[in-house]
Amino acid sequence: MAILAKNWTGRLRYAPLLNIAILLASVVTFGLAVSYANASIRTPMENQAQVFMRPRPTNSKIIVYSTFMPFFTILQSGLDLSLHFLISLHPIYSLAISSVYFIGWLVQWSIWMHCEISGIGFDNAGKGEICWQVNLDHRKYSMVPMRSSEGVVNGRVGLGAVVIALYVAYFAMALLAVLRNRRGGGKGMKIGTSEMR
Repeated sequence: MAILAKNWTGRLRYAPLLNIAILLASVVTFGLAVSYANASIRTPMENQAQVFMRPRPTNSKIIVYSTFMPFFTILQSGLDLSLHFLISLHPIYSLAISSVYFIGWLVQWSIWMHCEISGIGFDNAGKGEICWQVNLDHRKYSMVPMRSSEGVVNGRVGLGAVVIALYVAYFAMALLAVLRNRRGGGKGMKIGTSEMR
């Protein structure tokens, strides 16, 4: 079967399926992030003077805030899938990449949660130093910009959590594959050398 990874043994050979799931979730998250960025750019600042008022970030900063991890995950997942099928991606590479992207997604998701979800119905004065969204004209008891929807915000944050969970599963599969290769139970490259067995 062409979808199976060659350097991975047993059920771990289905690792590319996790990569496909990560890619699909990231594409949808990227679409929602672009929609959120567009709505945030078009939403006016609030008129009332507030203690925590900060200037609106540039359009490029809003786009980077919204799309950074989804964009780079799409690139990385596409590259990983190509490597799985073209040169038989080694589990050590997957272990390193999954840990880096897990941390990146966790940071991105935490910022999204802090600035967009966790403040619903609460005083936003403390968030003004970090989150520029508090200065947008937004719905009552919500951090969602007027020109966006709750579904876009909740969908993006929810799919971010799904991507985090997929990276945890991918990390676990890569770790098991590395351990099997170290014990000699799997075919593939020897750790620390470039020779193929």
